[in-house]
This record gives sequence, C-alpha cells and structure tokens, in this order.
Amino acid sequence: MSDKNIRIAPGSDDGLISSLVYSALNTSKQQLLRPANSEWIEEAGVLLVRQCLDSSFDQKTVLQELMELGFKHDTIVDYCIPLAATKLGESWVNDTLSFAETTVGSANLQKLLKLIAQGRQISLNSNNGKRFLICVHESEQHTLGALVMGDMLRRQGHSLKIKLDAKFSEICELQNSNDYDAIFFSCASFLSAKETAGCVKKIRQTFRYNLPIFLGGSNIEQISQGVNLKDFDLVTSSLDAATEYVEKQRKKEPLGLLGAH
Repeated sequence: MSDKNIRIAPGSDDGLISSLVYSALNTSKQQLLRPANSEWIEEAGVLLVRQCLDSSFDQKTVLQELMELGFKHDTIVDYCIPLAATKLGESWVNDTLSFAETTVGSANLQKLLKLIAQGRQISLNSNNGKRFLICVHESEQHTLGALVMGDMLRRQGHSLKIKLDAKFSEICELQNSNDYDAIFFSCASFLSAKETAGCVKKIRQTFRYNLPIFLGGSNIEQISQGVNLKDFDLVTSSLDAATEYVEKQRKKEPLGLLGAH
C-alpha cells in the first residue's frame, strides 16, 4: 500500500478526503463478507462500484437490478454498500481512481442508501425502541456512515433523528426539546474527531444529567489517535455495544441546562 496509509494531518487539503478512503485504509474486507455466500457479495460489490461510477447512474434502477439478483434491502445496506465503499477507497489509494471519481461514487452510494432508508420509514414500528440522535459535526463533510447507522438502528426498532452539519447549539436544542436516550457521533477523519470531541466537551458542561454519548466510524480507533476522548462513554464501531450500554447504564437526572447555548 502507498504512503497514503498515514493519518492525514489536520489542516491539510486532504484532511477532508472521502470517508470511503479512510475505510479502505483500515477496514478488512473479510469483516464485511460475513454472509455464507461471500463470493456473491463480492460480485455485487464489484457491480455496485461500476454502476456508481457510471455517468448514467440511477439509484432506482440500481436497486431494482440488485433485487432482481436476489439481494434484500438489509443485505444491500449491511454488506454491498460498505464493500463498494471500501473498493472505491482502495482504488483511490492505489491511484486507479481520482479523488473526483471517488467522491462521485461515494455520493451515488449515498443516494442508493437514502432510497432504501426512505422506504423503511413507512413500515418500521419504533414504539418499543429507544430514541437516538445521530450527529455529523459541522467539521465533517461525509455522511454515508451516519446514514448506514441510522438504517441499522431503525431496523432494530429505534426511532431517531439524523442531524448533518450539526452545530453545538443545534445539538443542545434538539436534546433539550426531545430528551433522546443517547447521542451518536459519526466521524471519518482526524480533524472531525478532534472537533467533535471539543463539541462533546461543551455538551457535557451544558447538561446536568449523564447523557450517553458515543463516537463511531468504521475505523474510528485509528483516526482518533491522539484525540482526547474522555467525554465519550464509548468509542466504538459496534452499534450493539452502544445500544447495550444505553440499556444498562442510563440513570438520568431531571432535564436541565447549566447555561445558555
């Protein structure tokens, strides 16, 4: 692998590189190929990459084609889209795709994911689930990971709000108004991890009660190295670990703020 397999310094133009690239640098494809027929998933990933790079890409057509091949919505979200994202990132790392091409592919994967997620919002029943706020801090430009996380949580029966380009004041207002059971932050770069940690420190100083706050991403351990993460309850790429924490740990005091936003 090239010298791009290094954490990109804050402030660099490449500091805003696609989350797909970070995933490619640190995510093992073997972790993505969990279904019994891994070759089938691998072929779907290759197909999806080719489609996302096509100038005539149409998410409805792509979804229909994948479904005709026998893929369910859950499999597409959990395996096909992450694998395609990893392949796009690897191609950038290996200099077989440009940054612009990788970004276009990422955007098209996100369109496909949104199409699937919109269909789920009608049919899912969240009455027995928790209520979560998923945030992508304003310093982070890439949102695919947060949308994948949201789809997975909805399938588990949870209700949630996804806030992109989230500012500290907006997060506090949402939490104060809705009393979410926990807040998830999704990061794809060292810069956004650092800025998100600073935002969470201010959130801790604002709310009186012990609100569970998590930091996640497909390679969050690598991109957050050197960042002070003490204000997060968990830093993990496992949704199960986070939701189990909420079940076991939340003992909330009456809602209240220490200061103005």
